[in-house]
Amino acid sequence: MEKCVMDYKREVATDKIKKSRYMPGLDGIRAFAVFAVIAYHLGFGWASGGFLGVGVFFVLSGYLITDLLLMQWENTGQINLRNFWVRRAKRLLPGQLLVLLVVAIWITVFNFSELANLWGDWLASLFYVTNWWFIFNDVGYFSNFGEPSPLLHFWSLAVEEQFYLVWPFLLLLGLRFIHKRKLLIGFILICTLASTLGMAFLYQPGLMNTSRIYFGTDTRMFALLIGAILAFCLPSQMFAEKNTDNKALRISLDIIGATGLAILFWMIWQTNQYEAFLYCGGMVLQSIATASVILTAIHPSTWISRVLGCKLLRWFGVRSYGIYLWHYPILVLFFPLSEGGNSIVRTFIQIVMILLIASISWRFIEQPIRYGTDRSMWRKICRSNSTAGSTMKK
Repeated sequence: MEKCVMDYKREVATDKIKKSRYMPGLDGIRAFAVFAVIAYHLGFGWASGGFLGVGVFFVLSGYLITDLLLMQWENTGQINLRNFWVRRAKRLLPGQLLVLLVVAIWITVFNFSELANLWGDWLASLFYVTNWWFIFNDVGYFSNFGEPSPLLHFWSLAVEEQFYLVWPFLLLLGLRFIHKRKLLIGFILICTLASTLGMAFLYQPGLMNTSRIYFGTDTRMFALLIGAILAFCLPSQMFAEKNTDNKALRISLDIIGATGLAILFWMIWQTNQYEAFLYCGGMVLQSIATASVILTAIHPSTWISRVLGCKLLRWFGVRSYGIYLWHYPILVLFFPLSEGGNSIVRTFIQIVMILLIASISWRFIEQPIRYGTDRSMWRKICRSNSTAGSTMKK
């Protein structure tokens, strides 16, 4: 009984820590990123650079994962790799497996002739190596919209998962053996620069198929590492208890964040996938702009934090993973552009389907597994046992 109560108290304490770290403005950034990607895939002319929303996700993931690991290191002097990977699996796998299952069933029933072509993409998506699978098979992200794979968007999930597998271990080694934080940040900066130069050197003017550059883990790692550097320099807890009422600081952060947002909006509106600018520093600029918005959003009192943290954007941001997972299969498999028809009606139906299915997945699949219905049952058992024990004593 005593152990049961202790476990319950430990879980409550953990929950309080998690809630204290919640930053609603970051959900707004997630919503912004997924809106940009969907607008691009829907073919909206004003979102010719909407694919850059994936880069926003990369920077945000690099920041949040590194911030979480650094916080654990500061509090306990260690990083529990097993616990981290288990939590990531609970967060990512349920939605991923559901999408893969539904896509496989749909293709089998309605388009069986394409099943053989999908099989390799399906396996690569299952094991989070989609990006390299597309590179080795010379599949272009931008030149394959005639008959695209419904799993094409899994390339970005593969890049992030590869980061989740390797980065915590490397970070743990760095924290143990490099005692000067500035030196460790310097090593991360060198890796960031190497990734940036790798993208620039591999790019060739006039190159139509940029799959090696666009999908490569090595050539996209700079975005994740820029987020990691931000976590080292400005952790989320920096504004938890102090500096929140500094008006000059708030104004400065709002200016920085507004500038970053303006750059992101401009790049989504004005750039396209064939511009050399993007591969020769443009995506780095986009990553730095994203980092500036994150910096502003983690402060609870800035104007941008309040706007990005509004209830509507939070709703989309919380479900952004599911929305991203489901949007591309729905766009490809349900009323694809090749079938023609009323584009407004088609777009409306597709958007409604994306939001509805993603919401159902989040409510009944992702959320229960991530937070654990077993934990709720454990709490009820503990409470009932405690009540029974009190009754017996009486």
